[in-house]
Amino acid sequence: MIEGIPKVSVLIICYNQEKVISRAIDSLLAQRDYIYEICVSDDCSNDRTWEILQEYSTQYPGFFVLNRNASNIGIFENIEKTWTMPSGDLVYSLSGDDECPEGWFAEVLNYVMYNNINSQNERFVIYGDYQCMYPSGDSFVFSNKHILSRLDPVRLSLRGKIGNRSAVCSRSVIDSYKKVSRGKSYIAECAQDLQLQLFAKDVYYIPYIGNIYYTRIGVSINMDSSKLKEREELYNYAMKILIENGYSPKKKDLAYVRLQNLKASSYRKKSIGHYWKIIIMFVKSFDFTLTLRFFSFKRYYFALKMRLPHKRPLRIYL
Repeated sequence: MIEGIPKVSVLIICYNQEKVISRAIDSLLAQRDYIYEICVSDDCSNDRTWEILQEYSTQYPGFFVLNRNASNIGIFENIEKTWTMPSGDLVYSLSGDDECPEGWFAEVLNYVMYNNINSQNERFVIYGDYQCMYPSGDSFVFSNKHILSRLDPVRLSLRGKIGNRSAVCSRSVIDSYKKVSRGKSYIAECAQDLQLQLFAKDVYYIPYIGNIYYTRIGVSINMDSSKLKEREELYNYAMKILIENGYSPKKKDLAYVRLQNLKASSYRKKSIGHYWKIIIMFVKSFDFTLTLRFFSFKRYYFALKMRLPHKRPLRIYL
């Protein structure tokens, strides 16, 4: 690691990812000059994932901080396990089946040092963009530029206008996080994600891809009815955690939470009355600033184009 620069800790969760974990780690090792440590928590994999991690640790002594859970505790509790592992100044999270584009940490550290950001005493987050890759080769780049709008970051994240992938935050933000997991339940996803916006005081943005997300290959594509039922309370639980930690939501955001709950239960409630409730709640939650100002025709164009025959892989910048 280069002397005199802030220490970057990378957090990785993994489970049964022997075929892809090297892709994630190699993308980080290519930027080793800018990384202080790689902290990996393996959720008791029953394939060769743990052995591969140990091989890396042996090859790069002192560079890896490894944890293996004694039993499988689930994604969200495993994420919380990684919060206790870093000792650096800045923290970046990466899933074991994703990768970090070359040059991202050089961009981040140059930005921090050029702008005299105090990486040890300030609570901040630096957003980049992220690329979403489909198995077909189609992809889109999601831009986090809306974080510069000076609107409430929690509201932006709640409505999907910004995302956490690629985010680098000061460790003081991570240290502020509250444990909200409930065993192997999927109810904690939004409650965990929104803490980044809740606890970061200052926000910055770099127009550079900081994460490559490989979609349609994880557990979310094979959810049974019990997991889908849990996710009906995803937004309710997230709002509960926000309020418990001092956040004051607007009425339209509470209506938006109700809208998402209704939409999530549509797989089992297919009556006309249910869909009518969705329409009513959409109207109540409609916010001109957040809905129309950041509306993207490209998102719908990509969704349509991807489903139609095309010779070359799509790549669209949203």
